[in-house]
Amino acid sequence: MTSSRPEPVDGDDEALSWGDELDASHVDGPARAGEPGPDDRPDDPAAVKPMSSAALIGHGILGGALLLCAVGWVTLMGRFTYTFDTPFATGLWRFGVVVAVAAPVLWFAATIAVVPAAASRRRLVALLIGVLIVAPWPLLVGVGA
Repeated sequence: MTSSRPEPVDGDDEALSWGDELDASHVDGPARAGEPGPDDRPDDPAAVKPMSSAALIGHGILGGALLLCAVGWVTLMGRFTYTFDTPFATGLWRFGVVVAVAAPVLWFAATIAVVPAAASRRRLVALLIGVLIVAPWPLLVGVGA
């Protein structure tokens, strides 16, 4: 039985080597952990440090709370039946409903876009303020229709 594999030709093994480290075309890989790389500058303002685990968890909790605020507004507005005499008043009511439902999502997006990631404490405070401002207070207090 014959094999369908071709016989190795001289020089095929060269394709499997990366050459000599003294070769001018040799490029080092990324720096190992703990070794400073050539582009590492300790005072580089463009370098963004990753957020801590606690900050990420806080962002998730407050983002989820803002999402629950949006769901709360949808629930509250679904309970209320409006009876207005003019189409203008009905249009204003519908516009208010859209703004009330979109406000928590827009607050989260604006906070993430405006407050830099390096200032995660300020970002968390802004998200907490947003949760307090855009919460569906009539639903939470029990005054809803």
